[in-house]
Amino acid sequence: MTHLIERFTQHMKSGKYNTMTVSAYRNAIFKFYNKVRDMPQSQITDQFIGNYLIDLGETKDKAEAIQAGKALKLFYDKMFSRKLSIKSTGETKEQKLPDTLSKDEIKRILYAVNNIKHKALLLLIYNSGLRISEGINLKVVDLKIEEKIITIWDKERKNGRDLSLAPNIVDFIKRYFVKEGPTDFLFPGNSGKPYSSRNVQLFFQSALKKAGIGKPATVHTLRHSYAVHALESGMDIHLLQD
Repeated sequence: MTHLIERFTQHMKSGKYNTMTVSAYRNAIFKFYNKVRDMPQSQITDQFIGNYLIDLGETKDKAEAIQAGKALKLFYDKMFSRKLSIKSTGETKEQKLPDTLSKDEIKRILYAVNNIKHKALLLLIYNSGLRISEGINLKVVDLKIEEKIITIWDKERKNGRDLSLAPNIVDFIKRYFVKEGPTDFLFPGNSGKPYSSRNVQLFFQSALKKAGIGKPATVHTLRHSYAVHALESGMDIHLLQD
């Protein structure tokens, strides 16, 4: 794909794009490439790209995410003759519900995950409707295990919201603590720092394939699925929004 990025760069240089735009778009494409370099093109769906941009806007600067969206839309148009059906923000153009996973499909995915840390993280993301950035940045101090509460913070850790944890989540996280014993970040990588979004997406995709599910789902799909299942269970929509 790197040769396509070079061709894309030459295309921009020969067109109406100034030096700053060329550099910014090129960097945005390389950042995306580093996220998906191990994935087959068949899995890099419009929804996957959209979720990537949404996550980027949540973890980085919103303007940077929109610029990346413009770069990706132009790149896929010029290099693949493919019109992405998403806005530069990552949101879908069509007014329709995003793809969701059934409760049975989510069970199959979780059963396919053998690593207890990976399973605990995915289980918490689904059962609490978390963004991937919220899940990977949780700290041990955010968890009040006996009170069955977890606090979700904004990027600056200034404003938090408390979420109740289901009993089955509490039991599994207790087992995770016994086995792994996290002390700072709740789900640390090998370096002790949080997992990257890319790593989480990779082990989710592995579980998706192992479970035999062909939907173009990502970790962000767990959040959408949680919302749909919560509404189907009778949760008030205003409570869900909060």
